[in-house]
Amino acid sequence: MENSEILNGPSFCPTEKPTKLIFLLHGYGDNGDNFVHIAGNFNHEELNAHYFALNAPNLIANYPTGREWFNLYPNNIYISDAGPEEIKIIRSEIRISTKKIFNTINIIKNKYKLKFSDCFVTGFSQGGMMTFELGNYSEEQLGGLAILSGRIMTNESPTNLKFLKTPLFISHGDNDNVLNIDNFYSSCNYLKENNFLFEKHLLKGDSHTISPKAINLLQKFIKKNL
Repeated sequence: MENSEILNGPSFCPTEKPTKLIFLLHGYGDNGDNFVHIAGNFNHEELNAHYFALNAPNLIANYPTGREWFNLYPNNIYISDAGPEEIKIIRSEIRISTKKIFNTINIIKNKYKLKFSDCFVTGFSQGGMMTFELGNYSEEQLGGLAILSGRIMTNESPTNLKFLKTPLFISHGDNDNVLNIDNFYSSCNYLKENNFLFEKHLLKGDSHTISPKAINLLQKFIKKNL
């Protein structure tokens, strides 16, 4: 795809005529080529799905294979210490990345003559943050969304009513030393307070990773909702 408004990345296509599409959003510093392998871990013939691991649009300086959905260090200030100017930069980059994810999904689902409701998006860490942002951005209702070891970055009430009806999966390891477990609790509180349709899983003993436990639970969730 030679288009600056869409994203590229590897795919895993175990069936000739998929009826579902699953999009994978990698974490900060990773890339689609390294992330696509998880598709084989939770693929099941009942899903009859094709998988697409999208590359984040931005390269990380001095890190030749690493990519990011948005800059964690705007103006050389870490995101946790960001002021109004840095937050504005982050929100702008998130908006650009979200639009590109949406455009890419739209093109691929049209290729297979499927609907947005046939598409599921799962993201890990920073990719999980983008998964939520995509749901809030999309004017079309997706089949489902999954936030793995991520967080919800907003406190504002959602205005997208279709998003509130979208099945949402959220999981986190209680030994996560990258994104503290408090992020899981605050995200779940946000989802509950705003009446989202969601399923939550606190994974005992898991660190900042996608464990077999997480994959098994997500597989069941996808089968149930997609």
